[in-house]
This record gives sequence, structure tokens and C-alpha cells, in this order.
Amino acid sequence: MRKLTVALLITAVMLLVGGLSALAQTQSPASDVKPTFITLTPGQYVHGWPPFTVSYPKEWVEQRLIPGENFRVGLPRPSLPPIPLLTISVSPNPLPLENSAKMFITMLGPVGKDFNVLYDRPTQLKDGTPAQEAEFEWVLKADKNEVKRTTFLLATKRDLAWILIILHDDKGKISEDLKNINYSLTFLKGKEEPLKVPPDVQEFLDKYCSDIASGNVERIMANFSDQFLNSGMNKAFFEQWFRNSPASPVKRATTLAEATVTVYEAKGDKAYVDGFLRSKVIDDAKPRLKAPIAMQQIIKEKGEWKWYGIQK
Repeated sequence: MRKLTVALLITAVMLLVGGLSALAQTQSPASDVKPTFITLTPGQYVHGWPPFTVSYPKEWVEQRLIPGENFRVGLPRPSLPPIPLLTISVSPNPLPLENSAKMFITMLGPVGKDFNVLYDRPTQLKDGTPAQEAEFEWVLKADKNEVKRTTFLLATKRDLAWILIILHDDKGKISEDLKNINYSLTFLKGKEEPLKVPPDVQEFLDKYCSDIASGNVERIMANFSDQFLNSGMNKAFFEQWFRNSPASPVKRATTLAEATVTVYEAKGDKAYVDGFLRSKVIDDAKPRLKAPIAMQQIIKEKGEWKWYGIQK
């Protein structure tokens, strides 16, 4: 069940490699900066929902995403993978944070070996938000030289959204300067206010929510473009997630879903959309928690909006 619950994170860690050292640079406030999936600001990652920033050295270069990631950046090296390497993943996950390191190591199992957990403990962000940090060593199976890598994981959550800030190095224990990159995570205030979107976009979102509540996977997937790609995961992947994952709204018997948009920007026949979903589950008396919309881009095809995803 756990493997399916975290399906959107599983392949996010499959081919990661480690790093060097650099100083995290403080950036200007992101109140007037667009989310990174719209406009990249060197040295600063800006997430849509939940709204937060992470600062990293400006000389680090954005890398191609692998499935499950929202962002990947590292210090380039001639003829070698970038080091250090920073990845950021945001995904709905109902599990408690103390499971984060164990889950992450389990996912690395197919490509890694000789795992050694140096520590795994609760912590908090600079604003007091509860978090979990862990550091562990491991070896990439494909590395003939068997260079030991070190990974520093900082995990926190906002409602149902898990946020994983992951930093890799191959120079021994992660330095405090590098750890400061993870701990630069800052939630943004005043960035969760609902935005009014064009009527046809709102109609699309309402239909998507209605189709989720129907439990009919065919109806749900009709809202996805055949060109859909989200952090390396295509339409077929998401169809299987809706059908099989215990975390999916279909398996959780959702009876009501509502979308709230907090980020919107039109780009011709496409538009960037982010925000959160609230859903009600049968016999669930708990308050409806927010989960990230996570698709982040729509495209108009034959006069109808469809989910288009993160096309990187």
C-alpha cells in the first residue's frame, strides 16, 4: 500500500547522484517573483502551491527532471554529473513525516546499495514548522568506482502536500553550508488567496472536480491531453495511479471535490494554473485537507481545456 500511496514520488529518486560544496545565497523576497514553473529566477526556486521558496547558489544550473520531481538543479562539472545536486518534490501523501527517510531509501533500493543511516530525527524549519531530517550514505550500483554518496533529506508538509528538499554530495558528510540550502525553505504569506480565472477555465476545473467525484477513471482521464507530461510522467501513468493507488481520490471514494486557484497566467493556447483541491471522502468526518492540484499547465485543444502538465 505504501508503494502505491507514494507513486508520484517513487521514480523521483531513481538516478540521483551527489555533489561538491557551495554557499547558499540569500535572495530578494519572492512576493513579486513568479513560480519557477512559469519563470526561472536563478538562485531561487519558487513553488506555486503550497507557496514557498528555496534559495541556492546562482551558478547552479537547472537540470532535466526525472519522474516525480518539481525541480532539479546542480553545480555543473565537465564530463561529469552536476555536483552538488538539489531536487525538490511536492506530492500528496497521507503518511506521517517520520516515514520519509525510510520511504526514500526504499525507493533508492533498485539503484543503490550499502545504505547507512547516519541519523533520522524530527526538526523544525526556521518559522517553527515541524519537519524531519535525515542523512545517509549509499553507493550507486552502476558506479564501477563505488564512490560513496551522501544524501541530506529535509521533509515537511502543508495539509496533504509533502515537501521533500533533497541534497546529494560525494565529499563525505553534508556541510552546514549545504544544509542551509535545504533550510532556506520559506513559506510565503499572502500567496494563497483565491484568484478569479476566465469562465471557460473555471468550467474546466469544475468539470474535472465533478469527474473525480464520479469515480469514473475514463471521465477523469478525458480531462488530460494526449500530450500530457508531468515531471516525466505521462497520461498512462496517471491513469494507473487513479485506478490503483490507495491515495487516489477514486480509491478513497471521494464524493465531493473543489478546486481553488492561487496561480494563473495565460500563454496563448496554454495557461499556467496552480492551487489546491479539497475533497470529501465517504464517512470521513475529518476536515477536508488541501492537496496540490499539481498539474500546473493546461492547453486548449479543439476549443476545450485539457491538463498539459510540466513539460520539462
